[in-house]
Amino acid sequence: MYEYDKVYINGQEFPYSIDGVNNTVPEFDAGQNDVDLDAYTNTAGKTIRNRVRHDVKTLDFNIPTMTGKELKKLLELRSPVWFNCTFFDEAAWGFVTKKMYCSSPKYHKYYIDKTDPLKNIYTDIQFGFVEE
Repeated sequence: MYEYDKVYINGQEFPYSIDGVNNTVPEFDAGQNDVDLDAYTNTAGKTIRNRVRHDVKTLDFNIPTMTGKELKKLLELRSPVWFNCTFFDEAAWGFVTKKMYCSSPKYHKYYIDKTDPLKNIYTDIQFGFVEE
């Protein structure tokens, strides 16, 4: 049974912890976006849309701190590029499974361990899951 406050990758709970302490998914922002094909603005300044999809799901994460070991796990999520992500979707008011990819993470290198990069410390980690 899925829990409302969790995200599942290929059927397993999204692996996340801060220094091995917290095993729950971090808070995240969810979005419902439209996708336009060849939208343009005419000479009167009116945007002409060619909406081809709506309610494209995004999950955006901001994690305060990760170790090198945890960041390595996150980066491994990106190979293969696509994965099935299950989460509670407010637009459907229920659990959905979507084929998604992980956007390029951004992070601050706070501390680099000279002997073991798995002990590095990274802060302000930002990444997102985007529906195919």
